[in-house]
Amino acid sequence: MRGKSSENHLIVCGLNYHSSPISIRERITIPESCLEYALRALAQLPHITEAAVVSTCNRTEVYAIASDLHNGLREIENFFRSAQGVQDHGELKADFKLLRDDAALHLFRVASGLDSMVMGEGQILAQVKSAHQAAQKAGTVGTILNHLFDLAAKCGKRVRSETSIGRRAVSASSAAVELGRELLGDLQDKNVVVIGAGKMGQLCLKQLLSGCKQGTVSLLNRDNERSKSVAHNLRSDKLNCKEKFADRSRLCATADLVIVCTSADGFVLEKEQIEKARRGASKPLTIVDISVPRNVDPSMANLPGVKLFHSDHLAQIVKTNLAERQSLIGEAENIVFETLDEFTNWQQALDVVPTITQLRSKIETIRQEHVDKAMASSSGQSKCPFKQFEQMSQSLVNQILHHPTVQLKSPGINMQQKVELLSALFGLDSLGRR
Repeated sequence: MRGKSSENHLIVCGLNYHSSPISIRERITIPESCLEYALRALAQLPHITEAAVVSTCNRTEVYAIASDLHNGLREIENFFRSAQGVQDHGELKADFKLLRDDAALHLFRVASGLDSMVMGEGQILAQVKSAHQAAQKAGTVGTILNHLFDLAAKCGKRVRSETSIGRRAVSASSAAVELGRELLGDLQDKNVVVIGAGKMGQLCLKQLLSGCKQGTVSLLNRDNERSKSVAHNLRSDKLNCKEKFADRSRLCATADLVIVCTSADGFVLEKEQIEKARRGASKPLTIVDISVPRNVDPSMANLPGVKLFHSDHLAQIVKTNLAERQSLIGEAENIVFETLDEFTNWQQALDVVPTITQLRSKIETIRQEHVDKAMASSSGQSKCPFKQFEQMSQSLVNQILHHPTVQLKSPGINMQQKVELLSALFGLDSLGRR
């Protein structure tokens, strides 16, 4: 990344499920095909020196380093406004903002699954890593965001390996299946359709097939060969993947439960087609759409006998056994705050590098002047070799500067005071802090 200023303000700005409903979030999601363009657009903003974007079904968040806090926030907000259509009338705006350590803490909690709608879900860590890789590929991250995202990945991995939260995690996919069971009872004799053969779809299938006895589980995907490959990997003869994607309305109209989890840009199930296919049907139909943007026409909820749920409804599934979950959160939060301390100490050490560089440069200048004078005054006389004289003076400087350098890099709340005091004592240029 290019340098625009010596100031480094860490910012996260955007929308997530805490601040915005799915009807807003789905209209600001950045598709993978557009991510590099979006990153480059952010990096071209005058006061943004580094940028990364985490865009999932529950959040679209811009992580940035700004050379000026006020202008940087304004530019990111304008970036979100540029995604609006005429019909949005100002609805789409970045209503979630955190700065400095709060922004770092938020990313660590996100990567650990502690900020997910379904606490502890495992997909988010991979999504955070992918966001980092995309920003690296686009060349929009530098020293600070690279280190921040590396620590976030490390933090998420520790939470999953060192606590029980990973083993007790509930994914959005499993929550969708659980919602189906909550509404329809035991699904073992039900007719269930899963649309989408990606990661979420496969997780749904694993749970459904494990309890399937008399019922049927069908998989629909635009690429039928992909469906066959998934069926082969799941090694289940109970999975029906022979149906064509074009016949989805007919197949879904006669199902008990439909779970939709595709990455389509528009609706894969539309009201008119389902209404036509269900004409005369008396059996209730439950549809759970966990796609973002939504892939099921929301107006389908008005059809007789049809119950439609989307991802925002899944949060209710994880409210059971609250006491146990709180104890698990405590274990994970300890790791998150340890990681925050590591990042804070690293950043403080990074901030004093210019002061250390100036100090060494000034002392080196003084040393060189005295070496030159000593060599000039001893001209024509017997003297120690120049190389030995040079090594002796460098060793002396290193020994003198060692302790001040260590103390300056050591973490502490008085870091800025240390920098200012050292600058005053040695007559260094005053350096601004974040």
